[in-house]
Amino acid sequence: MEVPSEERYFDRELSWINFNGRVLAEAVNETNPLLERLKFMGIVSSNLDEFFMVRVASLSDYDEGLKGIYEKAFRLADAQNEHFLNQLLPRLAEAGIRRVQPQGLDEKQLKYVQHFFSRELAPLLTPVALRDEQPAPALAHLSLYLLVKLLEPGKGSAAFFAMVEVPKQCPRMVTLPSEEGYAFILIEDVMSCMIQELFPGFQVDQQGLFRVTRAADLTIDEENDEDFAKIMTEALRIRRKNFIVRLEVCAPEDLVLFLKKKFEISGDKIYRNGGWMDLKHIAQISFQPGFERLKRPVWIPRGVPDFDRSEDFWVLLKQKDVLVHHPYESFDAFLRFLSRAAEDPAVLAIKQTLYRAGDYSPVVNLLEKAAECGKQVTVLVEIKARFDEQRNIRWAERLVNAGATVLYGVAGLKTHAKACLVVRREPEGIRRYLHVSTGNYNDKTASLYSDLGLFTSQEDLTRDVAAFFNVITGYSHPTDFSKIDIAPYQLRTKIRKLILREVMRNRKEEPGLIIAKMNSLVDHQIIETLYHASQQGVRIKLNVRGVCCLRPGVPGLSENIEIVSLVDMFLEHSRIFYFRNGGDEEIYLSSADWMPRNFDARLEIMFPVEDPKHKKHLFELLQAYFRDNTQAWTLQPSGEYRRKEPLQEKRFRAQEFLCRRAIENEAKASQAMLRELKPQRPVSD
Repeated sequence: MEVPSEERYFDRELSWINFNGRVLAEAVNETNPLLERLKFMGIVSSNLDEFFMVRVASLSDYDEGLKGIYEKAFRLADAQNEHFLNQLLPRLAEAGIRRVQPQGLDEKQLKYVQHFFSRELAPLLTPVALRDEQPAPALAHLSLYLLVKLLEPGKGSAAFFAMVEVPKQCPRMVTLPSEEGYAFILIEDVMSCMIQELFPGFQVDQQGLFRVTRAADLTIDEENDEDFAKIMTEALRIRRKNFIVRLEVCAPEDLVLFLKKKFEISGDKIYRNGGWMDLKHIAQISFQPGFERLKRPVWIPRGVPDFDRSEDFWVLLKQKDVLVHHPYESFDAFLRFLSRAAEDPAVLAIKQTLYRAGDYSPVVNLLEKAAECGKQVTVLVEIKARFDEQRNIRWAERLVNAGATVLYGVAGLKTHAKACLVVRREPEGIRRYLHVSTGNYNDKTASLYSDLGLFTSQEDLTRDVAAFFNVITGYSHPTDFSKIDIAPYQLRTKIRKLILREVMRNRKEEPGLIIAKMNSLVDHQIIETLYHASQQGVRIKLNVRGVCCLRPGVPGLSENIEIVSLVDMFLEHSRIFYFRNGGDEEIYLSSADWMPRNFDARLEIMFPVEDPKHKKHLFELLQAYFRDNTQAWTLQPSGEYRRKEPLQEKRFRAQEFLCRRAIENEAKASQAMLRELKPQRPVSD
């Protein structure tokens, strides 16, 4: 039976909301430590902000279903706030982490707040009158504002309105003196209880809190603008004035109506918050020292045994490839690789892509060092990396000042590939060494995100990546690569061919098998090819963490497709693609998800892993994700996700298993090193 086209795909936006419902489930899950639950609360808030800035902003007001998207997103926010206020907040107070409301301040705390307001806060505050006869002032994106309704004593009932921006230069949570535990007051509460001082001669009749979310899209002409960094800086300035996609407000209803009219915001875009706006800041407690009993044990990434046992990286990589799995193994492996390249007199050149490097970047420091040491350093800095644009512009300027060549990639495309190529002069001639990865060159996220990186000196692979760099730095058309595949040139076609090859090699005695892990699955061409493979009897197992538009388990369409999503302490970020290929198995890693933007609008790399030991490791890794019966969710044909639970089998948590295995591997490597160092007993005559 033919499945109608409107029933073949799940809505992308609704799938995204469902994903964040799974994140919220970790905040609700009482088996998680209290501050781990708080961390997930903050992730939901951050994700909702980005959802409105990017996804909702990309939709027209006339798009069918837009109202339903707002309603479902607001229901998710309601569930988040209800659980936070009624469950987590009281539990935090019981554990010694207390929010103090203005009416709950004791005498000592009140004096502290008054002193803080007069000395630290008041000089930063600027009341802005909201007059009927004047245009509405520009509201800063995601800034908190206090809105007040004022009356003038003796002048009748005429109301005046004003707003005061909550300064971002001050901490959101102000620590209060307390005999025990940690007591704090929100900075907006400090302003609220002292607000009368900002309006002498007027009476504050009502007050509330609000913030707006603006669209995050940037419109730039990459073809015609020579100073791209300057243009990006200007575009970021303009972004602050983009149209409003959401108004969050915690205030009496007549203040809500005033905001709606004054800023011309439609009612379906207004979210009435129940009491605590923007939970990202409170979630930062999860990362601060103290209250360790309320956190999950800190995971310390383990060393990479091959690198720990080797005195010479270059000799090691001429002998074998090294596969590294973050955060189970340390990002220090890459930093050591780059540091050795920066210091080695035989290294002539380093070429690297940078997408999200972070606030403080040891990678950028090492590239600077390499340039200052006389290496030819070429860095592809993607300054269109959403929300990291300004930071990446700063890194680019630093690298230029150090003597590196900084490029901004190909016009119209984001450079999302992750590769670092080292060129070294050796006695037998020039040799190239390569690190290529599924994740960003960011030491902070490498401790929180699950990613895979491959170190190699394979001639075919390093030659391909050298050609890839030529494509994005010069006037070179993509050639027929021998190992890698790149977007936007042929990556979608290659993946479809691999899927169709599985159909051709499908046998009753050896059924076809595809196992793929990624962050998102949206591309309809790929989905249709997977449907075709399922109809031909190929078994397909997909691990899709976030958005998934493929509808699994539909008779006659996708009954051979199984989809799971894993949400746990580390964010699953790696992309792994396995094809049985009639027994001649192939495994690929990639920087790209199966989404139109990755195939059509980004420079991406997919590369094979060919070492039998590494292939076996990756296959076992994929199997572990499908064995998980603690943190995994299965996608139903209806679109509902159901948490997998152990039935007769033992409880199995994939990330917990991988942590234990990393510890065991490190211990085995240490024992092997001790055996190698132990002096041998002399042989008697």
